[in-house]
Amino acid sequence: MNVNCVFPSCDFKKNDIEEEEFLKHLNDIHHDEMVEVSERESIPIKMVEMISVSNSKVFINSGL
Repeated sequence: MNVNCVFPSCDFKKNDIEEEEFLKHLNDIHHDEMVEVSERESIPIKMVEMISVSNSKVFINSGL
């Protein structure tokens, strides 16, 4: 997958990586931010993780 990290303070961008690699980035770098969102929105941390992954995916225009 191609990602552009959704967190505004982050410049993580990569093409053709596995979701697990991006999850590692989220947990290593943005754990505290995700906990904050989880508490503020009263949703489980795994849901914040899932939303972060989904919103960080970049779809390449195929030209079709």
